[in-house]
Amino acid sequence: MKNVFNFLLILISMNVCYSQSLDSLAVSRINDTILSKYLNEKRSIEIQLPRSYDLESDKNYPLMIVLDGDYMFNIVSGSTDYLSYWGDIPENLVVGINQRETRFKDTSVFDNLTFTPITSTASFFDFIVNELIPYISKNYRVSDFKVIVGQERTANFANFFLLKPNPLIRGVISISPKLSDKMDIYLSENLSNTNSKIIYTISSSKKDFETIYNNVTTLSNSLDSINNKNLKFKSIIFNDENHYILPSVSVPNSIRTTYSLYSDIDKVEYDSIISKLDSSPIDYLKNKYNLIKEFYDIDKIISVNDFMAIEEFIEENEYFELYENLSKLAFEEYPGTILPSYYKGRFYEETGNPEKAMHLYRSAYNMNEVEGLTKDYLIELADRIKEDFNF
Repeated sequence: MKNVFNFLLILISMNVCYSQSLDSLAVSRINDTILSKYLNEKRSIEIQLPRSYDLESDKNYPLMIVLDGDYMFNIVSGSTDYLSYWGDIPENLVVGINQRETRFKDTSVFDNLTFTPITSTASFFDFIVNELIPYISKNYRVSDFKVIVGQERTANFANFFLLKPNPLIRGVISISPKLSDKMDIYLSENLSNTNSKIIYTISSSKKDFETIYNNVTTLSNSLDSINNKNLKFKSIIFNDENHYILPSVSVPNSIRTTYSLYSDIDKVEYDSIISKLDSSPIDYLKNKYNLIKEFYDIDKIISVNDFMAIEEFIEENEYFELYENLSKLAFEEYPGTILPSYYKGRFYEETGNPEKAMHLYRSAYNMNEVEGLTKDYLIELADRIKEDFNF
């Protein structure tokens, strides 16, 4: 029980430390326009830069594109900033597209037979792919992972990006979509066979417009049945929010769901998955971070919190021989710190070589500490061994 309590304390302290590192930094917002040859007009956009954008000059950020930016930008950019502030998601560069006067022609002009974009809606699609994204990519540091967010008509329009081979946008947040004819068929067929890493989140409410709620439920059942390791799909159904209130609760939930693979191991993940593992928890940890790279294009260092979660598993199950491999992994991720020596010492201590463990703990005193683990604690472990064995 003490180990579980310590793990929870470490998880809380990690989040607090992460937020403190961003606390003195502020988001920057930029109003801009793009002269579009596809739209034959200037289109207004609003950009929110991540808090660390000017501080980390070599870092690229996921791009989140917000349709209906005239009223959706603030809630999306605010939710993204809040969730990244606490480390639940990575920082994103957020771009909102103003569609105040153009919403229908931008997103709802379809062919009468195929129900795919034509004329002005096809032009808006081309504007995003061939002008907006290249403009942002040229002028700002963005990664290969891109998310698009829309509600109702624009939520349906966002689906078309997933119907292309090797889609440029691999994350879709579809809030209360007004689904066009055949969209359920198109999505089911494409997502069943996609080789790209896709994250698709859809939401509605039992108090949404009845047609929208029913169509979302039907589509969700279809997509839930897809067995494709390249697809991460989640349907979120709320109980009490009407069509217009829905974005206020769906946006933060959907963003967090989109980045669910990214967040550190919490009590829910530990209790529901890790504690029940029959295979190596170290392999589970490596795979978790491989998926973060594959889906989000982010090389995330394995957090100390997640090392501590695997330590918790080892202690609970007394699989002490796993400490040796955990030490090797810690050396790869945190060279020059006391973490590898700590796990190597635990390996020796629990497998019959306490004297070697004692020397390892003491030798780590000149190394750097990590969050949740101090040099003084390692010295305390060494002193306990000396006292117990009279070394």
